[in-house]
Amino acid sequence: MNQRAEEKDPRPNEKDVKGKVQVKEGEDTMQLSYVVEVTDKDGKVIQRVASPSRSFVRQWYDLMAIHARQTATYVMDTGGVSRAITYHANNWRAYAIAGVTDYGIRVGKGTTPVTISDYALGNPIAEGVGANQLAHQAMTYVAPAVVGSTCSFVLRRAMINNTGNTIAGIKEIGCYMRMSASYYGMGFRDVLPSSLSVPNGGTISVAYTLSVTV
Repeated sequence: MNQRAEEKDPRPNEKDVKGKVQVKEGEDTMQLSYVVEVTDKDGKVIQRVASPSRSFVRQWYDLMAIHARQTATYVMDTGGVSRAITYHANNWRAYAIAGVTDYGIRVGKGTTPVTISDYALGNPIAEGVGANQLAHQAMTYVAPAVVGSTCSFVLRRAMINNTGNTIAGIKEIGCYMRMSASYYGMGFRDVLPSSLSVPNGGTISVAYTLSVTV
């Protein structure tokens, strides 16, 4: 059985983001940032990356427009097919259970730079215990909290390597979301500054923090 490191607040700390995100006093700013940690089979952190996110992508804002207009719009799904999407109880849902990869946080080996039109990870890692597969755990959620003039919440997922071998070359992260009862879209994607490797029995955890500062 894998031993896990003690859970801590996954929000980036001041050292992680200092000098990387400029916020002018009195300016409303919506921000997205991430922390990625790789632990070995004993729960020891062996790699860590923390940074402001590169970007939300178009599908996130398409859903916002759908709710603002209360009318259907065509939105690209994760398979690259344009779907007629309307306002729905499942819009933006990312809270996936264990083993589900249609929505929720994903990692992959794609290296193509992020663009606003991205609709899926370039080379997502599949669910499973076969070669280059990860066991995706249930999404977790840290409820919105206000600190000073900033309100933030966190989406997090751990993925375990039970393949028997190291999985190398992990270079991209992102979050898929439900857009309806049947279709899924990508809300945001990032390409990491350097590739990560998850040893057998180890875990890669990704935490995205969404925040707004006034």
